Amino acid sequence: MEVNDINMQSDNCEPDRAAHPGIFLCHQAGKSDHQPAGRYVDFPVSVVLPAGGSGERTGLQTPKQFCSFLGRPLISYTIQAFERVSWIQSIMVVVAKENMDLMTDIIQRFQHRKVRVVPGGSTRHRSICNGVLALGEEEGGRSAAERPKVVIIHDAVRPFVEEDFLYKIAMAAKEQGAAGAIRPLVSTVIATTSEGYLDHSLERAKYRASEMPQGFTYDVICQAYQRCSESDFEFGTECLHLALQYCGTNAKLIEGPPTLWKVTYKRDLAAAESIIKETLSRSACIITGGSTQAATLAVALQKAVSALDMVRFSSMDELSVSGRMAEPAAIMDLASTAKLRNILLYGIQLHQSKEAERWEKSVLRVAEIASALIRDRSPALVGQLLQA
Repeated sequence: MEVNDINMQSDNCEPDRAAHPGIFLCHQAGKSDHQPAGRYVDFPVSVVLPAGGSGERTGLQTPKQFCSFLGRPLISYTIQAFERVSWIQSIMVVVAKENMDLMTDIIQRFQHRKVRVVPGGSTRHRSICNGVLALGEEEGGRSAAERPKVVIIHDAVRPFVEEDFLYKIAMAAKEQGAAGAIRPLVSTVIATTSEGYLDHSLERAKYRASEMPQGFTYDVICQAYQRCSESDFEFGTECLHLALQYCGTNAKLIEGPPTLWKVTYKRDLAAAESIIKETLSRSACIITGGSTQAATLAVALQKAVSALDMVRFSSMDELSVSGRMAEPAAIMDLASTAKLRNILLYGIQLHQSKEAERWEKSVLRVAEIASALIRDRSPALVGQLLQA
């Protein structure tokens, strides 16, 4: 008897949203992914992602936000981090005019939701201002009362932001008018003379590095940009400073996790890819057919692949048929659809042996293949039916 096991690796396999709705749903076999109690936001929150930089410091022709990792641009991972947060209502991506079509294509290709693209300006502050003003436009019949209460500003090249920290920023911004992430300084900051000699150094323990995300009430950030000078637009970089100088709003500063780092140099691209690979390798869904043998296989695989943070099992009788091989075309079609959402889907076929020893070896072999597929994420094997 043949039992077909479909191993699907995904970074966004959620109980209520599968790659091909209507064919299967996956449920948690191990760790729960319900929201912690108390993480409830009862006011509208929107995001502005400035992504107009040219990436000069990476030394690459392609701006870093559009560099691809595992078949997906860096900015797409950042957008996805915000899309996963249910209480964020919209995401405004600000890009250079010449990259508008590219960004629109990325949104369509990876099926991003709640996202609008607007053209940026000649400087960082001008681009952020364009995004903030676009959030306030009364388009589509939206009234002024429906504008976001809080706006989160985040760099498009910081893809590892987490919901817990976004929640802290959003709540602090609503209460204080502004809030921002900080991190300890890594190096001592020194001042030099015009001749290139040491003038003085700062006591590192008294200072912090300003990071992203930063949050503001819509009124504060909008008024700050309406009141700031041309010099601020041209040379400024710190949004929290604008809120303080032009609105008198003293931001609440919250120490953020190490994962808030920004992709700046070429070496950071390799580090980002490594982190993305490691994160995705811990997120997988293993689906089996509904037969008794398939259920036994599911239990055995759950134990064999216990190193994963997230393993989910479900039934897919459409692709798992006892006694005969699943149609390769059906697997290929589903794999092609799933790949659009960065889900790589493979098929593994094993022979159901009545001998206990051979059965155990087969299960271990399936586990080894599944682990390798999850670790390597080989696009070349997507949709293929592998033999165990």
